[in-house]
Amino acid sequence: IDKAKTEKGKINLPLAPDYINRPMQMVSYEKNGKPAETIYEVVKVDKVNGRTRVNFYPLTGRTHQLRVHAAHHQGLDCPIVGDDIYGTRAERLCLHAGYLEVTHPVTGKRMKFTAPTPF
Repeated sequence: IDKAKTEKGKINLPLAPDYINRPMQMVSYEKNGKPAETIYEVVKVDKVNGRTRVNFYPLTGRTHQLRVHAAHHQGLDCPIVGDDIYGTRAERLCLHAGYLEVTHPVTGKRMKFTAPTPF
């Protein structure tokens, strides 16, 4: 992300499909907008390349939620680096799931996965 407004916070912007501009999603306070909440925290500011590393913690799981919450002017107002839908294309989309925790659908066991950030 090129810069974040604050060090940490919560973004609460309801999302809906943008039927005119598929596959985009849009912020919608109308009936079709579904709740979408994301907690974020700035973890590193790189003054050399002008980028900021942000950890996102989605509380809901809407399509493109993190991408819209980062790019929208009511969210962070700074698209994720490489996001060619809501921002500008780059060598890669700098979005990575470093930690996932899920419940196994058969055993019910909680499973945790981690992976180092490749960029």
